[in-house]
Formats: sequence, structure tokens, C-alpha cells
Amino acid sequence: MAKKRVGIGAKKRFEIFKRDGFRCMYCGAHPPSVLLHVDHVKPVAEGGGNDELNLVTACERCNSGKGARPLSAIP
Repeated sequence: MAKKRVGIGAKKRFEIFKRDGFRCMYCGAHPPSVLLHVDHVKPVAEGGGNDELNLVTACERCNSGKGARPLSAIP
């Protein structure tokens, strides 16, 4: 059964962006040319949580493309 999604607060979201240098960890894109999201490396649907080690900065395009798949499932 999938884990219930719990929101990531604004403070934690900002700390993840700051840790990652305000850059997408997948393609390197950065504002103002992209909108940044916080992505779960191990998707919530696969049991991933909101701990800092499971969260990375991703641009909207990379986050949408990855979806609810773990990185190991993406060619």
C-alpha cells in the first residue's frame, strides 16, 4: 500500500533548494528560466518519505518526466 502523501513545508522546501544551489539536480537548469520543484528520489508511491536525503531540487520538466518512478526505472 502506498504511503499517504504529507506536504513539504515552505521552510524545508527552501532548505532543499538552498542545499542544491537552486539548480535542478537532474539537468542543471536554474531560475529564472525554469520553475523549481522538490522531487522525491524514492517516490511516495514506492514508500519514499520527506526526509532530506530523499528530496532533491528538480525543474518542472524533469520532475514531470520522472513522475512516480524511481531513478533506477528511467533509462
